[in-house]
Amino acid sequence: MEILSVFNDLFAGDILTTLTVLSGLFFGWTIGSHYTGATLGMAYGAGIIKSSRVACLLVAVFVLLGATFESENVVATVGTGILDKSQMTDLGAMVMMLTAAGVTAANTWMRWPVSTSQLACFSVVGAGVAMGATVHWKTTVVILFATWVGTPVLSCLLGFIFTKIGDRILADMSERTRKLLGYALVGACCYAALTLGANNTGNAVGVFYGLGLTTPMKAGFLGGIVMGIGAMTWGKPILEKVGKGILDLDVTTGLSAKMAQSLTAHTSAMLGYPTSMNQALIGGVAGAGGARGLQTLNRKALLEIVFSWFFTPALAGFISFVLYRVLSAVLGIH
Repeated sequence: MEILSVFNDLFAGDILTTLTVLSGLFFGWTIGSHYTGATLGMAYGAGIIKSSRVACLLVAVFVLLGATFESENVVATVGTGILDKSQMTDLGAMVMMLTAAGVTAANTWMRWPVSTSQLACFSVVGAGVAMGATVHWKTTVVILFATWVGTPVLSCLLGFIFTKIGDRILADMSERTRKLLGYALVGACCYAALTLGANNTGNAVGVFYGLGLTTPMKAGFLGGIVMGIGAMTWGKPILEKVGKGILDLDVTTGLSAKMAQSLTAHTSAMLGYPTSMNQALIGGVAGAGGARGLQTLNRKALLEIVFSWFFTPALAGFISFVLYRVLSAVLGIH
């Protein structure tokens, strides 16, 4: 009944509001599918979880928990922190969500892990500039930028420290200890999926709150559902790419990198600033490998990802700007 109540609230408006809701749900679906690799890819790649279906199911369950109970701060930031709530329009919100969803889907199809947080925020900024709305550059956008830069750096440092500590404690690791560490890695991956729900759900459903359609918690709950569906229906390609095509870690370094990723992204989410799970993961992997003096990343795959990190947010902002200008002219909405 609660689900029906949320849907009734969201679809009670006019056609533009309905299109905005559908675009946001589409974006949530693409986020869920896009981040299966950044959450459960490590346990899957290490062979601890052998079934891609089981890995995607775990993502769905823990994403829903994180989205429902811990995403309110990010929902509020995306919904009202970048633009004034009073300046958010139905057409602008629809353009923001449709742009971010389309660019994310394209990157998932190409198997390029990107930052949906950056895509969402740049889509909001692009449409906001086209609308002539007030963009909170200094109070929100600059802080978001600092968060995005700091995330892989801090995650790298934590990955390095955790690996050094782990190597010292587990110098002579028995087979039983190795097995327990494997279970711990699965637990850390599930924690990453919980963090994904807290950190990224607001990117898709923040505008629902910004338009006054529902509360942050209800928006997070609905976002968690569609993200879980996304993981289950289209999560395998990125799961395979990240789990078996980018990373090369043992259980100790894998656990260190995963905890570095989750702690960094979860802290950011609790402060209300969405960051990149993929960038946090790459930072953690680099730090864990650096502690061993290892080359843990596939360089060719990494270059593709770094390029997409810089190119796709700028592309999302540009598309959002142009799409709003075109639609507002065609529909006569200003």
